[in-house]
Amino acid sequence: MASRRAALVLAALTAAAWLPPASAGTFSISPLRVDLSRTTPAAALTVRNEDDAEVVVQVETLQWSQADGQDVLDPTRDLIVSPAVFTLPAKGTQLVRVALRRDTDARRELSYRLVVQEVPPAPGPGFMGLQVALRMSLPVFVAAMGPSPARLEWSAAREPDGALAVTAHNPSDTHARVLSFSVTPATGTAAAFDQPVAAYLLPGQSRRWLFGAGGTANASAPRYQLLGRTDAGEFTAELPTAQ
Repeated sequence: MASRRAALVLAALTAAAWLPPASAGTFSISPLRVDLSRTTPAAALTVRNEDDAEVVVQVETLQWSQADGQDVLDPTRDLIVSPAVFTLPAKGTQLVRVALRRDTDARRELSYRLVVQEVPPAPGPGFMGLQVALRMSLPVFVAAMGPSPARLEWSAAREPDGALAVTAHNPSDTHARVLSFSVTPATGTAAAFDQPVAAYLLPGQSRRWLFGAGGTANASAPRYQLLGRTDAGEFTAELPTAQ
């Protein structure tokens, strides 16, 4: 990511002409990720109001785990946030501090989410539109005292419907982030299957992607070449297909 700062804007809903207008504030957050450790148990975020009106913001802390490739979020008291609720004046900024309230794990990285959300004001008299709360979720990682380097193990298998299932498994004690990848038959000139959406794999977790449902020619090759990018850089892998 070229910048650690991103402004998120919610525009009016325009999916259909009869829909009422939506109102929402606009704020930005920097940085977009928090890294904590035994030696760095606290960090700070800057929240800036990009709007011409004040906005009330609240911050929630959640424990982040994964099951069957899906994120699981649960309330937690492992982190403390100050302030947890605040009012941002028009074009104003607020420093938000995040601190760890527990010991770091000896071997495995801990993962959390900070949910920063606008608290919409009470609608004025006669307001007939939709109020939309701006909401952003930031990852928080707490380094273990002795983690193993992040690494991924890749495999491919054919599904009964002819689709190609590509699986990434993270056996390490540190998260991995797949930014994108493409899968191409190792022989021939068939087009690649592309996966452009970034995904986190927390320690010990797996994620599966399906390509070519319906038994297309691309999904029937005996071997594939995988080319991708993670936070650690570019990588390649050979994927024989299990039946």
